[in-house]
Amino acid sequence: MALASATIHEPPLLFLDEPTAGVDPVSRRDFWDQIHRIASLGTTVLMTTHYMDEAERCHRLAFIFRGRMLDVGTPAEIVERRGLTVAELEVDPTTEAAERLRGKPEIDAVSHYGRTLRVATRAGDASSLIRTALDGYAIRDYREVRPSVEDAFVSMVRDQEAA
Repeated sequence: MALASATIHEPPLLFLDEPTAGVDPVSRRDFWDQIHRIASLGTTVLMTTHYMDEAERCHRLAFIFRGRMLDVGTPAEIVERRGLTVAELEVDPTTEAAERLRGKPEIDAVSHYGRTLRVATRAGDASSLIRTALDGYAIRDYREVRPSVEDAFVSMVRDQEAA
């Protein structure tokens, strides 16, 4: 209802502050369809979000952390500039393996997704780095995957926190 009220007069510029916070997944997708429809009709939409999957749907991004601009560009440009290699693997024991990987300075981030670990690095050869770090662990599955906007953002924030 709020989106309809804000756009009924066809504004040239629309500001949305976390418009999908608390919205169920189906309605969230419908909301995004409407945002893209509004933008295709000529309205510039400027929005804030903490949801990186939503940021990935935008044409251009500006990452801001603690009042500082970290990067600006298309999602693809931002991810490419970060230079991350990301791998997903299943390993036993998962929690111990995650802690060992987090202890390596070459590793930007380690995240749990159920029994899968998502590992991001800017060190280049992720496979050798991970396999060396996890020598003696049972790696059941390993695959390199496309880095996401969230991977890039987390990497940038960790650099800022370290500085």
